[in-house]
Amino acid sequence: MDRLSEINLGLYRIFAEPWVRASATEPTAEGLRVLHPNRLRFELFSDRNPFMSAIKPMAEEVRANRKPVSADNPLLAMEKQASSWITSALESWGEMRDSMTEAFFLTTYGSALLQAMVGVGAPGDQPPHRIERDLVHEAAAAELRLGLDQKFEEGGIEEAILRALIYVRRPEGGFDERGYRMLKALRETRKSNERLSLPQFREMLNEQLQLLLLDEERAIAALPKLLQTDAAETSAALDAVRQLAGARGPLNAESERRLARVEKLFGAKPTKSRKGNG
Repeated sequence: MDRLSEINLGLYRIFAEPWVRASATEPTAEGLRVLHPNRLRFELFSDRNPFMSAIKPMAEEVRANRKPVSADNPLLAMEKQASSWITSALESWGEMRDSMTEAFFLTTYGSALLQAMVGVGAPGDQPPHRIERDLVHEAAAAELRLGLDQKFEEGGIEEAILRALIYVRRPEGGFDERGYRMLKALRETRKSNERLSLPQFREMLNEQLQLLLLDEERAIAALPKLLQTDAAETSAALDAVRQLAGARGPLNAESERRLARVEKLFGAKPTKSRKGNG
């Protein structure tokens, strides 16, 4: 919020900046630079540290006698497993951190009390409508459509799954947070070293949703172009679509019809009945 940022900047310049300038002398600044964690860790393990003097000859000895381990070495398997665990843990922590940050931001800056205190949010305070904003918006929308127009037939099996699943679930009230969680579960079925990063996954999801909003019929008709792979992988992809489509309970009649169409496009026979799947 620009208004809140301006208020905070004004308060800082009045009350805090004079004290910060008075205390931030060059010697203290140099001390903080030297003790910065990103600098200090290199200093501690450099040749300037006398306790590291024995490391250099040991490192040269290891370098001179280095030999690759065999593929069936149990320590190598443990290393790969530990690396996979660390990767999964860091990704989970990153997702949890992002969710907490987003929730904190929305709770704080979306507060009606805070918006009223800084003088924003009230209908009477909204800036007047300007034709220039409409022109900018229309230009941006046209540029977006032009970029998307070339992506209907681009992608692979993951894009096909996302596009098909969004298409099937759209008649049931749009694509909400529960639908997003289902798609995240799809992402997590991949091996950690083959899995898209969360920003990449969100970008792919948004792109497929925009394609369906732009031209639903064209987007779905292009599904076979995305399925240029072997029959086993296509069958597994269709199983994933069926499972995730029914994860929130039985489908309504329109979603059933859409799923049957998706099954044909994936080259499979539609199932006779899915009522009661969960």
